[in-house]
Amino acid sequence: MGVLERLPAWATTGVGSLPYTEGAKAAAQAVKAYNLPFCPQLPRLEGDMVAEWLGADPAGCGWSPDRDRQRPRAWEWLLRELRMRPPEHGIVKLQVTGPLTLARALDDASLAPSIAAWLASNVAEQVEVLAARGLDALLVVDEPGLGALAHGPDVDRAWDPLRAVAAAWGLHVCSAVPWDVVERAAPDLISFDLRLGLDDAGAAAIARLAARGTRIAWGVLAPHVPDTDVEAAGVLDAALEGTGVGGERSLLTPTCGTGRMAPRREVAVAVALGELAHARRRPPATA
Repeated sequence: MGVLERLPAWATTGVGSLPYTEGAKAAAQAVKAYNLPFCPQLPRLEGDMVAEWLGADPAGCGWSPDRDRQRPRAWEWLLRELRMRPPEHGIVKLQVTGPLTLARALDDASLAPSIAAWLASNVAEQVEVLAARGLDALLVVDEPGLGALAHGPDVDRAWDPLRAVAAAWGLHVCSAVPWDVVERAAPDLISFDLRLGLDDAGAAAIARLAARGTRIAWGVLAPHVPDTDVEAAGVLDAALEGTGVGGERSLLTPTCGTGRMAPRREVAVAVALGELAHARRRPPATA
């Protein structure tokens, strides 16, 4: 049985970033408000997803595989929260900015394989710390503009070091998803923005991925738009009808991180996702 089979149907989780400047508050939200806890990124403290890994001026200062990397600001607080509230399913989500995205920031696509090895080396310590506490890691690789970055049939080999470092791995894509690339990569989880729409080719690809065991993280709530859970439910229903995927293969997420939103918006998004998940888990009423 795969690690992700332990997740409940319609598990909720965040995409990565949260809008806090205190690690304690971020970690508490990431553990308490979602079914699948995650290590939160704090862009107000750490910078955007590129600066978080490469510094404020990656092209100016250069890069090498032995570059120092500190643990995320919320990491120690996350461990405290997990010690007090370990998830029953024993899985924690970690996230890294993808090697294709970082290589693009450095203007050198050839760096992607060595950056991937460096990312894997850095995150391996977090995976080991979680394992010592009896927890498995789901490592999600964030490649927001994958459609523009993925060129050639061998592009997914850039993720090989990251596939190997955790019990399960996934991809997150914010823009249009290149489904042929995702199918070749065969991640354990694909997380994407459902609000951008899903054409017939995408629906067919998702159906094939789910049949092979991939979990689908449906990005149903846009943090920057005042969605309601009713609107999100309609978007989700249409996708489920088109793909045939059920709750046992589904997670619910925002379309992207809430790091640039107000904290109250993050809370509202988490609550709306929880309500949507609860409605899906509730058995149908009988006449």
